[in-house]
Amino acid sequence: MTSGLRKTHKIMWMVLGLLGAVLIVLSINSVKEPLGIDNEIITSKTQKGAVPVENNAQLYASIEELATVNKLQIVIKKPLKSAATSVYTVDENQERSTFIGSIDNKGLYTFDIEKTVKKIQLYDGIKKSVIYNIDLSWE
Repeated sequence: MTSGLRKTHKIMWMVLGLLGAVLIVLSINSVKEPLGIDNEIITSKTQKGAVPVENNAQLYASIEELATVNKLQIVIKKPLKSAATSVYTVDENQERSTFIGSIDNKGLYTFDIEKTVKKIQLYDGIKKSVIYNIDLSWE
C-alpha cells in the first residue's frame, strides 16, 4: 500500500467512524416510546371497557363484551416456559374444543371468541401439558 493509499484509507475510516457515531446518536433520539425492560410491559393499550378475569405475575387476561362476540385480551408480562403455546376454548366436559390462536412471546394478544365460551386453556403442544386454565366468568 502506498503512502497516498494509506492516507486515503485512514481518512475514510475516520469519516466512517464519525458518521457511524452520529447515526447512532440520531437513531437513539428518534425513538418515540420509552424502552421497556424485561420485567416491565406497557399495558396502556388494553381495552377501556374490558373486565379483568386473570391477573398474576406472568399474565393479565381481560374480556370485553361486544354485540356479537367477546373480545379476549391476553397480556404476557413474562415469557412463558413453553415454546409453542396454543389458546383453546374449553367445553362443558373440561376438554379442549376450539383452537383460538397461539402465543409465542411477551406482548399483547387479542382474540375474538364466542359469547358462549366460559373457559379457555393455554396449552403446550410440544410437552402436551396445560399451562393455564382461565375462567371467563366475571359476573
